[in-house]
Amino acid sequence: MCITFVEGAVNKYAYIVSEKRRKKATTRSIRVRLPILAISYTTLHSYLYILYNATPSTLSLSLSLSLFYFLSLSHPCGGHPFYIVPLLHFIIIIVIVFPGLPFTQNPPQTENMIRLFKVKEKQRELAENANGGAPVKKQSAGELRLHKDITELNLPKSCAIAFPSGKDDLMNFEVTIRPDEGYYLGGTFLFSFQVSPIYPHEAPKVKCKTKVYHPNIDLEGNVCLNILREDWKPVLNINTIIYGLYHLFTEPNYEDPLNHDAAAVLRDNPKMFESNVRRAMAGGYVGQTSFPRCM
Repeated sequence: MCITFVEGAVNKYAYIVSEKRRKKATTRSIRVRLPILAISYTTLHSYLYILYNATPSTLSLSLSLSLFYFLSLSHPCGGHPFYIVPLLHFIIIIVIVFPGLPFTQNPPQTENMIRLFKVKEKQRELAENANGGAPVKKQSAGELRLHKDITELNLPKSCAIAFPSGKDDLMNFEVTIRPDEGYYLGGTFLFSFQVSPIYPHEAPKVKCKTKVYHPNIDLEGNVCLNILREDWKPVLNINTIIYGLYHLFTEPNYEDPLNHDAAAVLRDNPKMFESNVRRAMAGGYVGQTSFPRCM
């Protein structure tokens, strides 16, 4: 009986000593980890803010991860955060982390690039105005794209481009087409181009300034070309349109007409159509309609 009592007392004393040592070790561990955590947290946030221009949501995420790490290590049975952290800790982490995730934020690199672009644009404007002249008008996206299209033009010898208002007005220009084959061989046809500021998201407005007997061009100069209507795409360019216009003269199409009388003659009697074209280009009449000489 005495031996059992003594063994119980010894075991109880050993348990108490063990608990005191464990609590003391835990307290010491927390005291050591807390300053390290504070230093790490401060360093991390300074690094994120200075080098990466971190947003508040990014800092919130970093703080919540630091909190998760600290709570898991400070737990009495630390070392297994995903299994041992109490449910309350997990709920706190979820509440803090997920609202702060930067799902709608631009990446820091994107923000920096936008800022850099604005700085360079401002520097360019200042440089252009350094000689005391009037402020230079900023080019629209449509003008920039059109300038690129013009510099990359690769036209046949039968096509030419001109700027009646000067090179300062790129949005309005003219194209002259002189077909070197087909029904319209020897003719000269002038087209006007009016380009929208939102080009290339909207096709240019093209008119034929030369009155012509043609199934796909009416007497008011409207042009039936699919890429100027429903088939227009922003990947197309001015070069594509000019080649399309040239193709209308080498291979006129009676299936999609604007001048229905000319289309019917082309379909039913190609020889008569050719005769009508030559007469119109020479400055004569086709039916009751007169045409200016364009040869």
